[in-house]
Amino acid sequence: MAVLDLTAFDPMLKEHYSPFEVARMAMQKNRAVGMLAKSQKKMVGGREWVQPIMTALPGGGSSNFGIAVTNATNNTSTYKNFNVTRKSHYRIAKVDNQAIEATATGDEDAFESAFDEFDNGLEAEGNYINFRFFRTQAGEVGRLDGVVSTATVNLAFQDISSMWGIRQGEVIVSSATLGGALRNGGTTAVIATVNRIAGSFTTTIAIATAITGTTNTDYIYLNGDAIAAGSGNLASSGLADWVPDAAPTSTLFYNVDRTLESDYLGGIRIDATDGRSIANALTDGVAAADNIGGDPDTCFMNPITFGNMSKQLEGKWVITSAVGYDGKKMATVGFKGFSVNLNGHDLTIYTDRCCPQKRIYVLTWSTWCMFSAGPAPNFLQKRAGSIIKVSEGNDGYEARIGEYYNFSCKAPGYNVVILLP
Repeated sequence: MAVLDLTAFDPMLKEHYSPFEVARMAMQKNRAVGMLAKSQKKMVGGREWVQPIMTALPGGGSSNFGIAVTNATNNTSTYKNFNVTRKSHYRIAKVDNQAIEATATGDEDAFESAFDEFDNGLEAEGNYINFRFFRTQAGEVGRLDGVVSTATVNLAFQDISSMWGIRQGEVIVSSATLGGALRNGGTTAVIATVNRIAGSFTTTIAIATAITGTTNTDYIYLNGDAIAAGSGNLASSGLADWVPDAAPTSTLFYNVDRTLESDYLGGIRIDATDGRSIANALTDGVAAADNIGGDPDTCFMNPITFGNMSKQLEGKWVITSAVGYDGKKMATVGFKGFSVNLNGHDLTIYTDRCCPQKRIYVLTWSTWCMFSAGPAPNFLQKRAGSIIKVSEGNDGYEARIGEYYNFSCKAPGYNVVILLP
């Protein structure tokens, strides 16, 4: 006996989509760049951004007048200037014209218009800028962990935060040293899968097969973010450049030899790999910045690092809330942080998943800025009268998204990097 079951009735059944908003999990909370105030985001033209800095008052003083005259060879203030150049980055968003028309009927035929893909491209570029704020101009995503076998497809990064610089389908290249020549002149591999919690990813074929010579301590870059010969730097200079893990060398950094005043010109380093607690390391960082003349007020750490610190503290710290002059709590706008008072400084701790797990940055926030020619990010062909243009090779439209920008710091010495084990 025949029964009208679901298989037979399938042509008459509707597909019922969830009524809830689509979870936009790929969108990041870009706290670091998002916190830059309007006064810290400068749209400027010209050849470069020149950031002067004074590193010394007049010297040569003496209790003896004659010797003071003799010492008058170094009796002038010392000034340096960072000549910071802009860096470019591009992204192309393409949408098929039929997809646009099919999702623009107003009959709820799709969760969103295909046209929104152009906004998604802008979001992706915002994510990229925030990721680069914590890294160097070499353009690296991260370093392999030194454990994986490059003869297989299974790989992992040394620091889990590097996972926010990649996605499935990305084309990558590698080098033996940071900013060094790319393996095989820039031969590429393709990412097949990602596991963000584990900090691991796979490639479509073994990376050592795709890129001969790759080892498990190589640096990984997105294709196009590094020069094959290793002869220059294409990416912006983030915290890892302005406040490097190791004292700066005599290699010029935007026209400045930072060894002359390595703290003032290259920031402060706290080596907390000796087993001290994260809270104690943070206190040491605030004290170091205070000692050199800074007024540290902002701290960035990875959410996992903050979790580890919370477990170490076991409620020993008192987290305070910002209050107004009348003693009442202030309404907050923007990103929320955790405020503590250390060494007499009100420090707000923010978590940002792009911040390396083994690094904490204690910053005097007013010393930082992002400058750009035009908004960053931006639709690059906007001056032509439209944010999109007709695609040349297919029935659709495309948008050129990107920016011409860099980060600058007017007082590197007022900022601290803490190295964790």
